[in-house]
Amino acid sequence: MPIIKERYADNWDDIATRVKDAANWCCTECGKPCRKPGVKWLHFAFWLMINHPEWFSLTSEGEEQKPQRFTLTVAHLDQNPQNNHPSNLKALCAPCHLKFDAPFRQANAYTKQEWFGQLNLEDLNNG
Repeated sequence: MPIIKERYADNWDDIATRVKDAANWCCTECGKPCRKPGVKWLHFAFWLMINHPEWFSLTSEGEEQKPQRFTLTVAHLDQNPQNNHPSNLKALCAPCHLKFDAPFRQANAYTKQEWFGQLNLEDLNNG
């Protein structure tokens, strides 16, 4: 289920860009350099191959790295998209963000279902 944009600040894109700029467009967890918006994947891949060959290597399956793995995101450490205090925000590449959110995924799914007016099993049992 996609994110609920209404739960985020109107200036979320600006906030997220500041966090990413502060991290120099690198994941603060694994150190992976990530592609800035507007930079073509081919140009980024060439830059990566020359400047950071350790991140350009082939995966164990022999496939080239996928572009979305070099997307920098911003995580809310407390899982509250309305809490934009700098201490609650962390620049993470897409794989690290998925790993970070994994323990919260089920609770976040329930929150999204409730936001969209879908009943959960507890509501049905208590009704």
